[in-house]
Amino acid sequence: MTVAITLVDRRFKLDNKCIITLIRRVLKDEAAGDQTVDIIYCRDRDITPLNRRFKGKNRTTDVLAFDIREGKYLGEVYVNLEIAKRQAIENKVSYFEEIKRLTIHGVLHLLGYRDDNPAKKAKMWSRQESYLK
Repeated sequence: MTVAITLVDRRFKLDNKCIITLIRRVLKDEAAGDQTVDIIYCRDRDITPLNRRFKGKNRTTDVLAFDIREGKYLGEVYVNLEIAKRQAIENKVSYFEEIKRLTIHGVLHLLGYRDDNPAKKAKMWSRQESYLK
């Protein structure tokens, strides 16, 4: 399992080793096999054009996942660090906890989890939160 991390803006800080360990555990527990995942940590101005082009929504978002599945390549997860910071304050959690939550959320989307109805959302969020513990 390969987890590659790209940090678009060095003013934001990450614990890459912790994130890689966490995502490898998610991939292993979800029986994803020997897959490669790219995680890109970005800002509002980076993710908004992607959200517009691929989701038809002309606004920022917290996370986008692109299921590419080509050979051993599973896909890409874009995590918006600016929204992570705002959501951490709103949810009264640490900034790093919110980053981990959004990263797990994106990876679960790559693995087929959906949150487009209440039942699917409850299942996905339960799984997501279990990985944070």
